[in-house]
Amino acid sequence: MPNMPKIHIITSDRRSMSLQIAPDATLVVKAPHGVSGRQITSFVEQHQDWIEKRLHLIKKRQQFRQDGTRLFLGKTLTLHPGNYTQIKVQGDLLLFPQALLFRREKELTSWYAHQAKEIITKQVEFYAKEMKTSFRSITFSDTRSQWGRCTHDNRLQFSWRLVMAPLLVLNYVVIHELAHTIEKNHTQYFWTKVRNFNPSYRQQIKWLKDHGPKLTIE
Repeated sequence: MPNMPKIHIITSDRRSMSLQIAPDATLVVKAPHGVSGRQITSFVEQHQDWIEKRLHLIKKRQQFRQDGTRLFLGKTLTLHPGNYTQIKVQGDLLLFPQALLFRREKELTSWYAHQAKEIITKQVEFYAKEMKTSFRSITFSDTRSQWGRCTHDNRLQFSWRLVMAPLLVLNYVVIHELAHTIEKNHTQYFWTKVRNFNPSYRQQIKWLKDHGPKLTIE
């Protein structure tokens, strides 16, 4: 396999193999106990296209770090340090206080999380009324593996990183989780509810699959 990344193998009592690309571009292979090296190599080779695509996204994400750009509601903003008192969006710029550059990631994380809380909460409240449903609470987490979650008692949880995605994508996740307050499983009825409020939801699913790894500030 060309451009073979570093491979880290983790074995456990699991039943099948899976792949994951770590932030440092290491290929993590999770496999059952007893699986041979040849089987792992074959499994990796079968997923070559997927691996190369993910590595390409990681490379693009690293370029984002290097050129100082960040995503916000799907728009690429250039980080612009200066004599500012707070982080603020102005046109294509993300104004950033020069005095806080020494803790840039911490300040950006806090700012994004705050924006996410305001924007996602507003969208949840709007669509809950439109869908004639209700929820018990909204909380936020820092995860890239699960953009949204609805518990059995209708408590909603969202990744604050969603605020980096286009609003239509963010709204899809909101609608998806609110649909779970009505139907817990992914039945035809569930997807009909989603489609009623987001007819192009399949495009948003694809966007998250293709661009999710770029929703980062590191």
